[in-house]
Amino acid sequence: MVGRLKFALTVIAAALLFAPSALEAQDGGRFRVLIPYFTPLEDADDDFGKDGSKELRTLFESMATHVAMEENAIKDEVRRFDMKIEDLDCIRSRQLAAQINVPVAICVSYTDQGQKQLMVSAEVWDVAASESFPIEPFAANEDNEEVAARHIFEAFEKYSTTVRSAAICNDYFASQQWENALRNCDESLALNPNAVGTRYLKARILYEMENYPESLSELETVIEANPFHEEALQLAGYISAVTEQDDKARDYYSRYLDINPGNAAIRMRIAYELAQAGDPVGAMEFIQVGLDVDAENVDLHEQYGGFAFSAALQIQQEASVGNENAGDAVAPEAAAYYREAIASYDKVFEAKGQDTPVGHLANVISAYIQLEELDSAISMGERVLQTHVESDRLWVLYADALQRSGRLDDAIAALDRVMEINPEHPSAPLRQGNWLIQAGRLQDAVAVLSRSAQNDPQRAEQAARMIFAEAYQNGNQKDNYQYAATGMAAAKELPNLSAEMTAQLNFWHGYSLYQMAVAEQEPQTLATAQSALPKFNQAVQLLRQSGNYPSSVNVNLQQLLENAQTYIEIQDAIIKRGR
Repeated sequence: MVGRLKFALTVIAAALLFAPSALEAQDGGRFRVLIPYFTPLEDADDDFGKDGSKELRTLFESMATHVAMEENAIKDEVRRFDMKIEDLDCIRSRQLAAQINVPVAICVSYTDQGQKQLMVSAEVWDVAASESFPIEPFAANEDNEEVAARHIFEAFEKYSTTVRSAAICNDYFASQQWENALRNCDESLALNPNAVGTRYLKARILYEMENYPESLSELETVIEANPFHEEALQLAGYISAVTEQDDKARDYYSRYLDINPGNAAIRMRIAYELAQAGDPVGAMEFIQVGLDVDAENVDLHEQYGGFAFSAALQIQQEASVGNENAGDAVAPEAAAYYREAIASYDKVFEAKGQDTPVGHLANVISAYIQLEELDSAISMGERVLQTHVESDRLWVLYADALQRSGRLDDAIAALDRVMEINPEHPSAPLRQGNWLIQAGRLQDAVAVLSRSAQNDPQRAEQAARMIFAEAYQNGNQKDNYQYAATGMAAAKELPNLSAEMTAQLNFWHGYSLYQMAVAEQEPQTLATAQSALPKFNQAVQLLRQSGNYPSSVNVNLQQLLENAQTYIEIQDAIIKRGR
């Protein structure tokens, strides 16, 4: 499941109209509605406008939820702003409503069509949300203001139904009842498709239901209606990112940041969302814009370094998939991002010093190691360990750089420091043992690994498997059975081994001795028989102590033992004859 973003829910018209938030907006528990004179256009007679508005205000007296402001109250308010009621066109009416905390305004205009016929246009405005509910233009007789008012009033009742459905949708959304919320939002939008707030809420519901394609489609409709809808731009960007539509995500986020160009905190949050969605390069682009404005912003460099490091890892992983010849070589593009990460993290370290998070410094050393710039990795390790001397993580990376550069003893000493800081470190002893094995210092490795395994059977198993794997790979698989036997014997010196691991080691130890003896006895001389016979006898003893393990590698143990016994008898015969 995609991680949830906690966007702040925009308060929609429903909350204003059906969940009272300000006493000034109400009159006796009902919400006030501003109805100015209807506006005559193109020299139409103004009497219809005055009388029609009066009729409409009268009709509101029967409503339980809304009440129209009285004409005199409107005149009193406009005088405060040095205006007359006749000056209230739709824009000024909405401005006045906002000033006096009236949530709804109804704007009506009309034109003369001749023969006493008028064409009336009207719309209901949710003032706080700046959303309108348009009423289909209709014809009216200039002498019948009451019919026109009734037509507008009935349309307002329809509008009230849409708002009521939107309010219920909002309530269900708040209680996370997604199906019920979606149904009521759809009912509201069926009556008023232009309600941007309700459509955005529907998009949020679809997002919560993880229906990302439909949610994004609704958000695109919202943004088309309101290109500056910040929440819609944010959510559209996020959904595009998590559905791997990187270009779309960057476009939506860019448009959002155009509204808030100087807000570094928002820029960093959006970049983080992109990176979390798998687009660290896109995240870097957003941070880079901030750095172009403020090149020394440490917070931006901190994020930029992290995104650059993630981008390098991602690119390197993609380059390795299906490419068996890639080896350990770093892809050129990944190398470039590693260098950018180093540069930004270095600025953070210069600014924060000992307060720099260990993870940032670890990334720098790791980047240098990936770039095979081991001298730089060692130098950085020495530098950061002066300020973070107790960080076992940094000591491990420093040790790794030393080992890769051929300074094994210094690397072993660095890991000793790790185990002083953290005696329970999960990998330091195994690293030491592995490096000593690779250097041919098997007994030193056994000594290190034995100390680690003394009171920890799990570590004993890990150490034994490590020695076994190296002995098997470079011994048995290369027909170097002496090397294999030495490794298997060394692994058995570890304490706390399980019976299963001991049986496995016994089998391969015995099998290696058997193969050595077979090759050694070939000349069938007295000397070769005397040399091979003890190996065959020891091999038989070990093979008999291998339990059920041989069957797991498809070896017929009984047949192998019979073959060994035959060789033993031959060696005995040669020795007797020779004597």
